[in-house]
Amino acid sequence: MDAYLFRLWKECRDGAYTISDMAEAIHLSPKQTKRHLARWQEEGWLTYTSGRGRGNLTRLEWLRHIERDLAKQLLERMEKESVEAVTNQLEWDWSPAQAGRFMRQLEKKFGYVQTSSDALIIPRRRHFLTTHPLEAADIHSAHLVQNVFNRLFMIDASGEVTGELAHHYEWQGNTLVLFLRKGVRFHDGSLMTSKDVTKSLRTLVQSDAYRYMYRHVRHIASNGTYRVDVTLDRRRNSYIPKLSMIHTSIAKGSIGTGPFQLDRHDKEKTVLLAFENYFGVRALLDRVEFIKVPDGYDPTYRISSRDSKETGHISTPSGFGLVILNSHPNSVFANEEARHYMHRLIAEIRPEIGTLNERRTPNDRGFLGSMSETYRIPKGTPVSFDRPIRIKQTDFTNDTTDWIAEMLTRHGIAYEFVPISFKDSIHDKTYYEYVDLVVHGEVFERNITLGFEQFMTNEYSPPHKVFPYIEGMTERVGQYDDLPFEDWLPLHREIERELKEKSYFIPLYNEERTIPFPVELKDVCVDLFGYFDFAKLWIPS
Repeated sequence: MDAYLFRLWKECRDGAYTISDMAEAIHLSPKQTKRHLARWQEEGWLTYTSGRGRGNLTRLEWLRHIERDLAKQLLERMEKESVEAVTNQLEWDWSPAQAGRFMRQLEKKFGYVQTSSDALIIPRRRHFLTTHPLEAADIHSAHLVQNVFNRLFMIDASGEVTGELAHHYEWQGNTLVLFLRKGVRFHDGSLMTSKDVTKSLRTLVQSDAYRYMYRHVRHIASNGTYRVDVTLDRRRNSYIPKLSMIHTSIAKGSIGTGPFQLDRHDKEKTVLLAFENYFGVRALLDRVEFIKVPDGYDPTYRISSRDSKETGHISTPSGFGLVILNSHPNSVFANEEARHYMHRLIAEIRPEIGTLNERRTPNDRGFLGSMSETYRIPKGTPVSFDRPIRIKQTDFTNDTTDWIAEMLTRHGIAYEFVPISFKDSIHDKTYYEYVDLVVHGEVFERNITLGFEQFMTNEYSPPHKVFPYIEGMTERVGQYDDLPFEDWLPLHREIERELKEKSYFIPLYNEERTIPFPVELKDVCVDLFGYFDFAKLWIPS
């Protein structure tokens, strides 16, 4: 299957073209294009008569209906090969009629491979950005990491902390003493000891993304096979809940101790296998397969043991969306009145957010769920901008940024999009040096109190880039380290109030995630990130 041939047929039908025009259409050099034309003519796809001299037109005539013939080839491959083998071809610019045929074929065979093992098949539109806890700053990667690694502690929605890899802890002066669970194995079969945990924690506190967050740690040492001593500048009770966050998962290089181990990970497919020597209860699923599929494909989860005809659904909270107005000195929103004006304009259209996505509801309170306080929209007069507003544009929030841009157009306000890839939007926040307006989606882990603190302090998080330009905010956020976890809420509300009332952060929507799944799947429940808890699922035989 020749992508260049398909692209040329889509862009250049029968007619006269320069070699340069055809080369540009298929993104090759003129020399490469000539070679391809000669081969395609020899294979009987087309005929062409080269124009004489530079810039003269070449006559192109197609002998076959390229899309129809290549679609037939692809359908034949789909009958015989795996979904991931044809994923790239499925993403070509097919006509709606052909794309529909492919979707129907996928629905007939997707994931239905009769095997003796129980597998959950999950379609995904993009591959995972990372499989390592220290890099898992997006919700999709964090969900994957959650199933492959374990943390020292877990925290529930009410704030209760329980041991996971650590069964107990105590304070001895400024030293947090961690007592580790015995008999825990990594996926390579080796037993977890204090040396592994010590090395993993040292990597965490020395990492670029988390060095500041753990700046109070003075020393980490192994003190016996199953004891780790973490010495701080002084006793800080806030460090216990912090050790329950996804980025603190214990890793031996890239290997974890979780209920599933990573068997395959590439752009087409990611496969998790149940870990037979898991220290907890062995997962009843044998494997979980994430397969990349084109946009528009049915997102329903599948099982491998049978072709389910009936689908159930579960809806779970999926975080919130907000608008960040960058107050960088070179931003159009460095001025408070400009921020207030934009705040009012967005608040006017906020009730209509559900028209973009039925899973979204307007959020006119804040970022702490039911703990957020109501606030008044700041008053003022319209403001003129001396240049276009620079809006961050990434595919994850395209619908919302386009919606805001349409509102700006109605008010005669100029803007320009600044394209940022999804990966860069997560791992490279340097764009905050030149963008003015950012639409951001955030998902907390199960405990909102800890999630908000992480949102405020995590160096992967947008606030870390904008707080230096908000007077006193960096110092205020630094107070978390001095407060017990149970006393964080008043500080949360103080910070949230300033961010809203001074129009730095504008609440926009709350969102739900709906997951369709086969009714044969049992014990469906969600994990910390609102996705399925794979370790608890099972399929009746």
